[in-house]
Parts: sequence; C-alpha cells; structure tokens
Amino acid sequence: MVTPGEIDIRRNDVSALPRFAALNAQWIEQLHHMEESDRLMVARPQIYIENGSHVFSAHIAGVVAGVVALKRHEQGKYELTKMAVDEQFRGQGIGQILMTAVEDFARNGLNLDSIFLLSNTKNAAALRLYARNGWTVNHEGPHPVYARANIGMEKIL
Repeated sequence: MVTPGEIDIRRNDVSALPRFAALNAQWIEQLHHMEESDRLMVARPQIYIENGSHVFSAHIAGVVAGVVALKRHEQGKYELTKMAVDEQFRGQGIGQILMTAVEDFARNGLNLDSIFLLSNTKNAAALRLYARNGWTVNHEGPHPVYARANIGMEKIL
C-alpha cells in the first residue's frame, strides 16, 4: 500500500495527458466500447485541460498511476469524469486520493456547491468509491448522449 506522501498529485500536467488517454481507453475497452467522445479523448486529451476543465494525475516514483478529469459544462456545472487507475496500482487507495483532490479543488478552488458524474452499474468498484464519498444517485437508466452511462450521481460539496 502506498502512503499519501509517496503520491504526487498534479493538476493539468501536460506530460500526463498521453497516460490519461491510455489509462481511460484501457478500462473503457475492457468493460464497454469506445464511443465518439472517447475517441476524441484519445486523439486530443488536451481538451480536458481547456476551457476551465482540469485533469488530476497521481504520480508515484515518476509513473502516472491514476488520473481523473473535472470537466466544465455549460452554466458552470462540472463533471467528474475519466477516472482510471493503472492495474498495477489498484487497491492502494489512489482512486480515493484522486477523488479527495478533485472534491477539494471543486469546493475550495472553484467554489462549487456540487459536481456530478455519469457511470455504469458494471463499474462496481467505482460505484463503491462514490458511495463511500457521499455521492448520491440522481439518475438511473439510459442516458440520452452516452450509450454506456446508465447511472448519474451528484456530490453536494
């Protein structure tokens, strides 16, 4: 198990963007299929640090072990999206550390009252992480835009 002191959390580190894309493409292909927005993420991961959006990356001994994005939408709403932890680092609390970093930044850096996410009930480990962190379900069933999204959650900050 890694300790928080061994993990360097960075925001909008351009050098981490290729790994951001690769880690996300890997889990998406394992559990689902790549959608148009996923192909765009792989082709142009920098869009996740433009227009008020942010990518957080967890670095351990120079390796990007996990990533997550906080994507800005219209009307100033933000979505927690594209969270992935490298298989060799799973089960070590990296997802929790990234979640805490995003929530703290949303609350204290952006002064947000809430953030939302879209997921799939196949992603059991992710749903457990969200529930442990106080996220509540606000939508179940098919999503009008994303084929794989069948659950929506919100976190009041």
